[in-house]
Amino acid sequence: MIDKIIIKNYLLLKDIEIDFANGFNIITGETGAGKSILINAISLLLGERADYSIISRNKEKMIVEAHVKITKYNKSAINNFIKAKELESFDDEYLIIRRELYTKGYSRNFINDTPVNINDMKELGESVVDIHSQNEHQSLLKKEIHIELLDSFLSKQTNNFKKEIDNYSIDFTELNKLIAEFEDLRNKKTDLENKRSFLEFQLKEINEVEPKENEDDELEKELKTFENIEFIQQGLTSAHANLYDDEGSVLERMKLVEKELSRLKEFNKDIHDVLNEISQVNTTINESVRLIYNLMNELNYDPERIENIRERLYKLQFIKKKYGSSLSEVIRLRDNVEKDLSLLDNFDDRLSNVENNIKSLKNNLYKRACIISKLRKENAKKIETEVIKVFKEIGFENAEFKVNFDFKADNAENNYTIKAKSQNIRLMAKGIDDIEFMVKINKGDEFSSLRKTASGGEISRIMLAVKNVLADADNVDVLIFDEIDTGISGRIAQKVGRVLKKLSEYHQVISITHLAQIAALAEQHFVVSKDDEGDKTYTKIKKLDKNERIMEVAKLLSGEKITDASIKSAKELISS
Repeated sequence: MIDKIIIKNYLLLKDIEIDFANGFNIITGETGAGKSILINAISLLLGERADYSIISRNKEKMIVEAHVKITKYNKSAINNFIKAKELESFDDEYLIIRRELYTKGYSRNFINDTPVNINDMKELGESVVDIHSQNEHQSLLKKEIHIELLDSFLSKQTNNFKKEIDNYSIDFTELNKLIAEFEDLRNKKTDLENKRSFLEFQLKEINEVEPKENEDDELEKELKTFENIEFIQQGLTSAHANLYDDEGSVLERMKLVEKELSRLKEFNKDIHDVLNEISQVNTTINESVRLIYNLMNELNYDPERIENIRERLYKLQFIKKKYGSSLSEVIRLRDNVEKDLSLLDNFDDRLSNVENNIKSLKNNLYKRACIISKLRKENAKKIETEVIKVFKEIGFENAEFKVNFDFKADNAENNYTIKAKSQNIRLMAKGIDDIEFMVKINKGDEFSSLRKTASGGEISRIMLAVKNVLADADNVDVLIFDEIDTGISGRIAQKVGRVLKKLSEYHQVISITHLAQIAALAEQHFVVSKDDEGDKTYTKIKKLDKNERIMEVAKLLSGEKITDASIKSAKELISS
């Protein structure tokens, strides 16, 4: 819901702050006082085109800011929007939307103090607010919303329907995956067929070398050993002599140390520990001497082996240069080429298998879609009856409403169509139904779409009736009605007010009205007026207390001259 609106420097609105209630809010005031300015200001926050002439004279910028309270109706939509746009998270209680217009001809837009573009403002606005006025900002006018509203209504009315629609959605998602896989395979087949000769050549050239993982590193190490064999042999011989062969070698001196300590061990128990350590060292040195000796015997210069290594490294370097920066990449390429060629040899079977799965799934989806369509048609009658009932309450005695069912047919069969009723019927995300709400206002009229209903006043009341019936299914949180009472009075006005009041049980309702019968039902009443400050005139908006409400309703009943009778009538209307 809109918890607060702040407007600065918008025409005659100097600096106002309005705290709306959760429920039924009414705005009244004299013609020309500036009531519609408030609606226009909110429209700016919803991404409407900016008119820079609305900036107050001698001011550099205009600001409109809304504090939107997060409710169960808009929480999911707002969360999804924030996540999709990667905006800063909010505190799960309020969202702040702000738009600034500058006299230099540019505007700035913010959501939670993060700059956004105008399309983002519009997208967020459509999930939070519906404005019903001559300048419509109405989600209900969008045909694609109708099926969502119908399904949401039926899901709350019929448990079986929600189960069917959920199962269909799961299968349709799987169909999308299969179709994507089929298209990918088909495109890949064409691509691989064009590259078959090249792939076979690649595989042949790599397999002729038969590279092994890290083989080049091992060969480089071995070659390095051969190239430095004389130096290595000299070092090993010297090491062996120092440890074992020479007079005074390490092992010989260690034995002397061990002998001396053995003579002393009976005088000090700690010497036993030292002797154990020395014994372990002697064992380690002996093992090192053995390893060095073996290396000396095994290390032989082999010119033939050196030549073989160099030839092998040349071949490995060649395929690395041609097919990858390392042998790992070459081997990975070889494995992928083998898979592609194997796939190419079995493509027809794979394509046939996926195609059969698509056909089978389409048949199942069509059966589910028919069940869903039947449930929709059976239950849509309830909506039609209820809307027509509300039509009569709000002055449309002869008006009719229907949910029009159709389906989309394609000229040619494709992966989303199925042959039925001698046509190729398209399977869509929500079934086979193409749904639109239709109305006719007068006897003799033809049914027409909501989008084509001409009169702004009639559209607002039609929206009121439809939204009233679908109130719990419609997730738009705030409904704004600008002079919905155009062309009605008396008994019908009171009925319209009661419909608005009922609608406010599910949504925050903000309505501009001229009629006392509607204003009397408000939970919060604002009056718009013009006041002079020195040589300037400003528009002011005031929230009325209980007594002020009575006087304002009385004024709507009798005009500027308020009588005792009008005050009495106002009290009766407010308390009724």
